[in-house]
Amino acid sequence: MKNKYLASTAITALTAFGSAATAEITLSGTARLGFVTTEGAAAIVGDTLHSASAGDAAFMEIVSSLSVYMTLDATGSAVAGITSADSTATAPTAGNVAAMRALRANIAAKVENAITSVLRSDAAVDLASVDAILARIDATVTTAVAKKSDTTSAANRVRISFAGSGETDGGLTYGFSARADHSNSSNGGTQYISGAFGKVTMGDIDGADEQIVGNLAGVGFSGAGSHQEFAYQSTDHNVGYNISMAGVSFAASTDLVRGADATKTGSNSAMGLKWSGDMSGATVGIGLGQSKIGTATENSMSASVAMGGLTIKAVSHTNDNGPFVASTVASLSSATGTAHTAAVADVNNYDTDTTGLSISYTMDAMTVTAFTRTQETQGIADKDYSGVGFAYNMGGATLKAGFVDADNISVMDFGLNFSF
Repeated sequence: MKNKYLASTAITALTAFGSAATAEITLSGTARLGFVTTEGAAAIVGDTLHSASAGDAAFMEIVSSLSVYMTLDATGSAVAGITSADSTATAPTAGNVAAMRALRANIAAKVENAITSVLRSDAAVDLASVDAILARIDATVTTAVAKKSDTTSAANRVRISFAGSGETDGGLTYGFSARADHSNSSNGGTQYISGAFGKVTMGDIDGADEQIVGNLAGVGFSGAGSHQEFAYQSTDHNVGYNISMAGVSFAASTDLVRGADATKTGSNSAMGLKWSGDMSGATVGIGLGQSKIGTATENSMSASVAMGGLTIKAVSHTNDNGPFVASTVASLSSATGTAHTAAVADVNNYDTDTTGLSISYTMDAMTVTAFTRTQETQGIADKDYSGVGFAYNMGGATLKAGFVDADNISVMDFGLNFSF
């Protein structure tokens, strides 16, 4: 049976820029339908481990010994808070934690009832410190997760895309792209102008580092979770510039505040540089990218080679997550004669390193693709993602299937993608 195409229409309109200037608007569409199956998971029981840093322990020990905060048990004996022996290597005992909570209640009472404003102010600062310490001591090391059953769901979508381009009498080109989704709640659009100076784009764009470095090749008709993609922090950028010459491409982008958006602080920029060329019949590309958002810096790079029907791409991505913030031990109650400040814990902001590789091979109408990606952060278990899939081009419609191991959760999808 012969396929009937309902769209793929081009409309050309004369503009008011002059007799030689024209603008072209094109209309196209994509759609997909199929099924996605996601593996369930067994329930995980939450587990709370009491642990305190040496600085926190020392603060609690001294504060609990101050007569103004002394807590008495049922027999009238003094009850100490946590002791300095309770460090990250030795979990506080249940008794110590209970004593700390009693101490916290005593301090709270001082905040309300202290006879002098100085004592009330000091107690309020101590209370904030104790609350922060208790929160750290009661840190949940294993989050409870309810049992999840296997699920199979229908996945369907249609998008109508509009694109326009034109040229001024002076040789500048301009244009736009926009789309409408069937949900009536999702859209995206960009506008650009280009010339010998390069190209300036505004709107729904990727950051410059993502434009240059990119992601791995994905599998499945719906992406099967899109785990081949990297989490670029520049994804919200809305102004970009790029230029290409002699096989070298440069891009830069930023996010300019619009409307009621919150004011951005710190750095907010991204850039990328790429070289691509022919080497002994193979097309080779090397891309470098960097973004700085606030105090966090991301560095990324990619290398790709394509020859015949084979395409291989490797991507490396590092996010420094911001600077290390050293802890400070709280100055104690003014009864000690020192300045009164709350304690601050270490903020390590360990780097996150992500690496990945994808391979695709096309032979006639069939394409087979595989990828693997690993995310590593110190102190956190590695996350591993891998997938394999195929695509068969039937002309206007493509049959696709994918299987992904998403950090020990299986995702499978199967369906058709259409283009009009």
